[in-house]
Amino acid sequence: MKYMNKLTLGIVLAAGLFTACSDKDDVDIPGGLALDKKEIAIGPQGGTEQIAIAASQDWVANTSEPWLTLSPANGVGSVEGTIKVDSTLSNTLRSTELSFQGANGQSRKLTITQFGYGKQIFLKDSVVEIENSDSYDNRAFESLISANVECKIGKIEYSFEGDLTDAEKAENESEREGWLLNSKDEDKLTGMNLGIVLDRKYRPRTVNFKFRWAMNVVPAVRVAKVHLVPIKAEDQLVDADGNPTDDVILTVRQKAAPKIEDNRAGDSLSLIMINQKLGSIATFDSSDNMRNWSGVTLWEATDDLVKKHPEALGRVRSVKFSKFNLKSGETLPKEVGNLKFLESFSVASNENNQIREVNLGDEICSLKYLKNLTVQAYGLTQLPDSFINLGKSLESLNLVSNNFNKLSDITDIVNEKNFPKLRNLILYAQRRTDVVTNIASLGEMNASGVYVYNNYPIGLYGKVNAGTADRQALLKLLTWDKLNTLELSYCFLEGELPTDEEMTEALEAAGKATRYTKSDFSTNKEDYLDKLVGDTCKWLLSGWDNRVTCKHKDGSVVSADVYPLQVPRVLPNCRQLSLNLNFFTGKVPNWILFHPHLVEWNAPTMVFNQQPKGKNSDGAAVGFSNMTDDSYSYDYYYGTKDPGSNWEVPGVAYPLYYRTYVAAGDIDEAALMAKYRSCLLYTSPSPRD
Repeated sequence: MKYMNKLTLGIVLAAGLFTACSDKDDVDIPGGLALDKKEIAIGPQGGTEQIAIAASQDWVANTSEPWLTLSPANGVGSVEGTIKVDSTLSNTLRSTELSFQGANGQSRKLTITQFGYGKQIFLKDSVVEIENSDSYDNRAFESLISANVECKIGKIEYSFEGDLTDAEKAENESEREGWLLNSKDEDKLTGMNLGIVLDRKYRPRTVNFKFRWAMNVVPAVRVAKVHLVPIKAEDQLVDADGNPTDDVILTVRQKAAPKIEDNRAGDSLSLIMINQKLGSIATFDSSDNMRNWSGVTLWEATDDLVKKHPEALGRVRSVKFSKFNLKSGETLPKEVGNLKFLESFSVASNENNQIREVNLGDEICSLKYLKNLTVQAYGLTQLPDSFINLGKSLESLNLVSNNFNKLSDITDIVNEKNFPKLRNLILYAQRRTDVVTNIASLGEMNASGVYVYNNYPIGLYGKVNAGTADRQALLKLLTWDKLNTLELSYCFLEGELPTDEEMTEALEAAGKATRYTKSDFSTNKEDYLDKLVGDTCKWLLSGWDNRVTCKHKDGSVVSADVYPLQVPRVLPNCRQLSLNLNFFTGKVPNWILFHPHLVEWNAPTMVFNQQPKGKNSDGAAVGFSNMTDDSYSYDYYYGTKDPGSNWEVPGVAYPLYYRTYVAAGDIDEAALMAKYRSCLLYTSPSPRD
């Protein structure tokens, strides 16, 4: 019964395996008939092989070949069978299928291959047809390879089939080669050992070699001819006729991609293909109007863009993809470049991105109308050089929860010079580990100047002290006066924030105004994104009048006798700034404490609150020396009582904010904290404070 113990078909057989059948047996045995193997390879000397037949019905086996027999050739229920193969005098192999037929019509097949005395490589299927695209998990196939010689993959010949013009061939040349991959997603097939181990002299062996494949974006069939050759040069192969041959060829034919035209139909096809390649949870019903697809909006006749470009009518304006299934080394599907009039694009995952490194690709960088881009929990470590092309149109960039290593990896490309229209830059949760709270415990840095944990960089790290490259990267952001949003929470940034004096020097070097002036104010409400509208912040224009002292809740002084002209003009239009849950130390400067939009930042939570129990690379406890999240008091900022319409109150910087945010009951710090925690939990599951 030892052979029955080898029956590993993923089923649970009843204890009475050889007894009469029951209704339960039909459940235990798929289709009522199963075999413990699908193929047998045997040498020229012949011999016997055992096979376990699991059945809950009558069955019979058939073969037309006289050189093999099965005993028993029929039966009722489960048995052990013996296959006897005669010896051969041939130099070449012979192969057949032994067919098992159940009484209920179910059938199973066993491939039996007997090698001759010549050295051969046998492919059960010498030609394989695959789709042009599919989800990651489905982009693979196995090739059944039998051989009586150790063998490997020699050269691979790639070609196109179809009516491509010379121009199209040239355009798609980069897609012609290298689309067959090994099981580790590496293009290292050439020279790879197929895994045939001749541990019993020349007894043949059979392997299922797994090939992965990349998606075809070219409207032409791709062909790969894989040459299988002996590992040892002295081993001479013979073909099916016994003639010497150098190799055996596996031909892989990949279907052509649909040809996508520059129109509304092309957009719909592109969305379907992007969704399929991403493995997103979105469902796009091709039988339904694209207008009704979830997460998709189209351009309407009343939209300004359509008035200028009538051809945009009905084209895709925005699309969202979520919970995608891209793996390390992959790229955003090229079809995104077909969405010519795309204004907003979002791709977000809730899977663990911390060990994933995925490329963005160049195609999305060609979209000249793109204003809003979200690439969240994706696995980005770098931006492509072509990303700079989006600077002509991009207004909002969300790169939350990616794997950037240095702030300069972003700011070298995304800066005020390259992206003059950008207003919102969201970069929080750039951590590849959620457990590191003591940077000093990590030891040495890698070549990029980033600490490593469990063989991966920890995430976006930088010591932003004066004179460092990381400081310069931070200053690029802090002198970007058009930003309405800058979020840098939950990274590994350490050091001290720039002082008021340093920010003044940086602003001067950038050619920016260092202090607030009348030009920063407006009475037109439509200017609210670029101006301080109304009388709310008139203190900034008071010069050397009305000095204000910032104090803790306990009355101790944080910053004494501050005049308006002492407050640097840093991020003057920033309505949302977050620096929390980093590793900052030193003092909170006045450009933060007296910022005209500080009240909108929820500063105790989103600025002052640093990594709980955190230690920096020097082993020092993190947190600001002059401010904590629970010591901050707004008394100096907007006072303690409603000032009515009086924008000037002695010792108070912005008294009218009291009316707006306190007297009106608009501030609910508990609700803001709950919203913040919920947001962070969604983007990057990790311990939070």
